Amino acid sequence: MLLPEAWGRGYAHEACAAALGWFAAAFLGEPVVLCTQVANDRSVRVAEKLGFTEIERFEEFGAQQWFGACSPVPRSG
Repeated sequence: MLLPEAWGRGYAHEACAAALGWFAAAFLGEPVVLCTQVANDRSVRVAEKLGFTEIERFEEFGAQQWFGACSPVPRSG
């Protein structure tokens, strides 16, 4: 979670990309899944930019949820 003052500055993408890079190197070939509310369009956009593909939508906690997955590729070098 980021404070509202940090929204839209690319911090979430940068932090998640770094975590996915580490994960890809540590757990070769393992997929990563995530879930966020459909209404949180910024989170969905970051997930898609990171390479997540929508698998399904479902209702939970009184809101529609976005469930996605990706297979991170380790960075060379």
